[in-house]
Amino acid sequence: MSAALSRRAVLGGTAALVLLAACGRGSENEAHMPPPAPRVRTVWRDHPDGPIPARGDEGVPFVLRASGPVAGPVVRGGALDAGLGDERAASYVNQDLGTAVHRVGARFGFVPGPGTSDDGSLCLAAWRGALPPSDPGVIEAPVHLVATPQRWILSLAVGSQLAEIASGRFDRPLPTDGTPLVMDVTLTGDRAEIALPDGTTTSARDARIPSLPAPVACWESYRHAPGGAAVRLYETWAA
Repeated sequence: MSAALSRRAVLGGTAALVLLAACGRGSENEAHMPPPAPRVRTVWRDHPDGPIPARGDEGVPFVLRASGPVAGPVVRGGALDAGLGDERAASYVNQDLGTAVHRVGARFGFVPGPGTSDDGSLCLAAWRGALPPSDPGVIEAPVHLVATPQRWILSLAVGSQLAEIASGRFDRPLPTDGTPLVMDVTLTGDRAEIALPDGTTTSARDARIPSLPAPVACWESYRHAPGGAAVRLYETWAA
């Protein structure tokens, strides 16, 4: 069973998702290629406070989507803030690279509200076809990596349906005081190499990943319910 493309399924943890390929932590004996150099990168501390600029530091336009009450995204205090209302809401910051995305990452921080629950998250994704939440057409993604202060979930999307590949809980909850964290995922063939925000690494495989080349990189801030953590983006990149 695959879950509908909504964070209710992704964050609720109630859907039993059938894994269609083996996945898990990579063997130390497996060869690892260095991640590709970013083709787009924006350092948000270099931008003055105000609305999000039309283009990233490399000149590629941002394409924005939102769901629910969203006042941003805005640059504030050296970071990009989605300005989510204190209820279910999402802000999608997208960049179209023109060819398949092989890497997407961010340096970011969680900040209170109160921020110790699974009700706030950052998602790194790559889209092909329609853009969520509501563009007409089919939404597909070879990667959809979510981190909350307490756990992470790696999925992909086929036919506007999310299917979980791997997940885990952090040994200790991530800080919610704005401490800079790094999350990054690189796709190589059927493999996703993940640098998690607690400083650990892992990997997962799914035969569907290479069949879903997606040109649009996405950084999504999401709040599932009142009080969920907020996300501050300090730097964003993709290749």
